[in-house]
Amino acid sequence: MVDTLTIALPVYKRTEYFRKAIESALNQTVKCKILVVDNNSPHDEFKAIIDSYNSPLIAYIKTAETVPQDENFNNCIRFTKTPWITILHDDDYLHCQFVELTREILTRFKSKVGGFAVNNHVGSEEWPEANQLTRLTDVFIPVKPTYFYFRQLSPFPGVVFNRELGLKLNGFNVPLHPIADLDFWRRLTENSLMLYIDQELAYYRISPNQSTNRLIDDMINNVYKYRLSLIRERNVKNNIVTRLAVEYVRITGIQFFVNQYPNVEITTAYPNPGYMKFTGFLMKLPLFSRFMNWYIYKLCFGDRLR
Repeated sequence: MVDTLTIALPVYKRTEYFRKAIESALNQTVKCKILVVDNNSPHDEFKAIIDSYNSPLIAYIKTAETVPQDENFNNCIRFTKTPWITILHDDDYLHCQFVELTREILTRFKSKVGGFAVNNHVGSEEWPEANQLTRLTDVFIPVKPTYFYFRQLSPFPGVVFNRELGLKLNGFNVPLHPIADLDFWRRLTENSLMLYIDQELAYYRISPNQSTNRLIDDMINNVYKYRLSLIRERNVKNNIVTRLAVEYVRITGIQFFVNQYPNVEITTAYPNPGYMKFTGFLMKLPLFSRFMNWYIYKLCFGDRLR
């Protein structure tokens, strides 16, 4: 896979979890290229850590200037030389068979797909299952563009996509930060077949110093507005049930952040407080959540491939 896939790590300043991240890339059961793109950090610790491994698999680039986070993701795409890429945050890591199972997926689908996403294990504690051998699931679910009315393809790690397609779509839209990843995954899906694989093969770390902590309110509000704009612009299923489902997802998303980030104060202002209260009331009805989940799933996924 060294000529097929690159695991790209965009880094800046913090090194706390970097060793864990890069070792998850180095210790794969099947090897691939690894690229570290340093966003002009004010120190040389990343280079020192990389040199300590003395691995020909790792390439290191330090940019001449510091750019916005999403632009450094774009640098990862530009500097990658292989046809496929996955971007890994410096505080996350991959299952030990991620590359091996990626090879299986690409062997089966690479002429048909623009990429795929795996399920993420989300938490603050380490993930011991990351080093336990497993077999690839036989179920591959095509993602519809309407998926992004309600869901995020991935917290971030574990998305593999075609590099040329990423370049063609101009990568991540920097002004949309902190939801540029949601927008990029959506555009990939509108321009190619994207698959979702419901199998935990990547780890998304919740840590005290991650940037998400400072952006939760913006993420909640921006995602909500973005989804409503998609519905209006595309006029696909633009009805009260779909808009109600987006509001339902908004409420459950707030609940998720409250549970996952208990030490972060969420002060989100709701654009439609009356509508919000109405949806909150409906959520107390036993069949409402079941219907919403069914409706959302129907709009999100195509027929399963085996």
